[in-house]
Amino acid sequence: MTATAVLEGRRAGFVTRAAAMFVDTVVVTSSLRTTAWLLDVLARALRGMAPPVDLAALVLALSPLLIVAYCLAFWCTMGQTPGKWLMGIKIVGADGGRVTVRRGLLRLFGYLVSALPFYLGFLWVLGPRRLSWHDRFAHTEVVYTSGPPAIRRRAIA
Repeated sequence: MTATAVLEGRRAGFVTRAAAMFVDTVVVTSSLRTTAWLLDVLARALRGMAPPVDLAALVLALSPLLIVAYCLAFWCTMGQTPGKWLMGIKIVGADGGRVTVRRGLLRLFGYLVSALPFYLGFLWVLGPRRLSWHDRFAHTEVVYTSGPPAIRRRAIA
């Protein structure tokens, strides 16, 4: 049995993936806002000793790179961001392997392409294969870490 056949029934759906993305958005936004606030407080405390630099604006300018670093670091090391971990899902290669940096970058590029036509690329998750455009570009799949919800519910009952 191939890895693709094993993964076929375990792919995560739209609601689970959207919830994970929401959690990650809250984590990243909170982290960036807190960092900007702390740097602003530090700049006010050091006002007389340091040149006037708007560090909060610097964090805002660097936020796209920080978001890329956040995604790549979690995808390539653990296969899941904190949001995906909380929702019980994980990103794997189509062959069942780990997400490489190359696959992670392709996946991020796919996020941009998915978002361009009014976010329609994300809606492909609603199809029978549950693969969005970024999954197709990077040859990745988002799967449940401990089986589909239906199997988990039967095990609990």
